[in-house]
Amino acid sequence: MQLFCFPCAGGTADFFNQLDPWFSPAIELVKLEYAGHGTRHREPLYQDFAQLAEDLYAEVKSRYRSGGDYALFGYSMGSVAAAEVLHQILRKGELPPPKRVFLAAHGPSVKRELLRFQGNEADEWVKERTIFLGGVPEKLRDNRTFWRVYLPLYRADYTLITNYEFDRLIMACEVPLTGLYGAGDLSPEEMQAWSRYFQGECEFVEFPGNHFFITEHGREMAERMESRLRKGGSEDGV
Repeated sequence: MQLFCFPCAGGTADFFNQLDPWFSPAIELVKLEYAGHGTRHREPLYQDFAQLAEDLYAEVKSRYRSGGDYALFGYSMGSVAAAEVLHQILRKGELPPPKRVFLAAHGPSVKRELLRFQGNEADEWVKERTIFLGGVPEKLRDNRTFWRVYLPLYRADYTLITNYEFDRLIMACEVPLTGLYGAGDLSPEEMQAWSRYFQGECEFVEFPGNHFFITEHGREMAERMESRLRKGGSEDGV
């Protein structure tokens, strides 16, 4: 079973390294990298989400082991990326549909606070918001080298998600969905809005914590996800 992983805004494929200890060898984490990020830092950044979706669809297609089972897993902005790639998969018919989709820490709407991401104070706002969400280790919060490298990535990704129009995502599929979210980050209603696109089995699992609940609850996440991939069943949310 391959699990294709789509990182958060400003993140790299290494974001998912924290889950490595918790998945069994039966699950291969295929950690995708956005253009301009991490190991692909020399490539130009995306201009829009359509470009991102086409690029990552090509990545999934090239790394998929023919005839095998696979699933998609998006975290934060990666949830939107995973949904867009799923749309490409279903529309083009070149790959079998995934066994399940996992979307975490983002509902199908632009968060209202992102509308403030503009103007001359955008850089400082991006810093403050990223720190508030728990996306930056304390030791790096005042590190100028860190921000010189990562601030352009955060800005570029925030621009992508701010300009994304969810009304243009036309999809109604039977692929099973597991939605994962932090109690201090999203309301159940915000996360459950994904069910308008996933008309088969849907479950929504709440974890204690804020946006980056994965940091404290990676083991529980991995265990639940692997259980779904092995058994295909659903349980009540925690």
